[in-house]
Amino acid sequence: MAEPENPAEIDELFRQTLHGDYDDEDEEGGPWEAVSKLQAIASREVLTHAIEWARDRRPARRRRGIDILAQLGKTPEHPATVFADEIYSVVTAVLADEQDLEVIDSCLVALGHVANPAAIPLILRYRRHPDPDVRFAAAFGLSCFADHSEAIAPLIDLTRDADPDIRDWATFGLGVQGSADSPEIRKALIERLNDGNPDTREEAVAGLGKRKELRVLPDLMEMLQQDEVSYGVVEAACHLLDMDAVREDWSADEYIEALSARYAAELDRYN
Repeated sequence: MAEPENPAEIDELFRQTLHGDYDDEDEEGGPWEAVSKLQAIASREVLTHAIEWARDRRPARRRRGIDILAQLGKTPEHPATVFADEIYSVVTAVLADEQDLEVIDSCLVALGHVANPAAIPLILRYRRHPDPDVRFAAAFGLSCFADHSEAIAPLIDLTRDADPDIRDWATFGLGVQGSADSPEIRKALIERLNDGNPDTREEAVAGLGKRKELRVLPDLMEMLQQDEVSYGVVEAACHLLDMDAVREDWSADEYIEALSARYAAELDRYN
């Protein structure tokens, strides 16, 4: 946690969270920078203030209050939200009566971050919502529980959503964030190898490589020959080669050579 700020500085950071474009996460001195600073402080005072905003009659304040609560105190060294039980109670209470779609969006994302499996049935109510942003938030929330039995089938459904961004995130959640394995999961990931969204195809390759599914080999070899090779594609090659980690000194051609040598018979079947 960051060093606590004085009340006036905390109040100013809360005000800054309402400045500018909501979605502009990269703006220096912008609203998301203020959200991040408040999350880093993670004090009882910030918690109380954010809860007050989450219960405010104004949707913009409710949304920002929920956004702050979602990852309060989370860092790479401390991956869990602090005050998680209190935050879960607040977010679920807001969601129960919420009509504003943007606030619903933030609530579903927050429930994923808070990581209480009791949230899964609440998130499931929104997986077929007519608004794609809400369905995307549901896909995000469910992906945080990708190994939970209640979340797997809905995530599979979301990998087939009409919206490409939702398919992409659900495929990432199911295949990469999750480690569960079954014929149904593999079938869903294989379907996405023909997806029109290149990012979704890459997530499918990464997920299938993680499960050492040899039917991914033709797509994996093709992606390794592209001008830009994503980290997930390289990781998929590493899984199939039983490598513990990515070889930083290897080029894509070296991965292709190693895969060709190890899986010559399998690759011949696809040629």
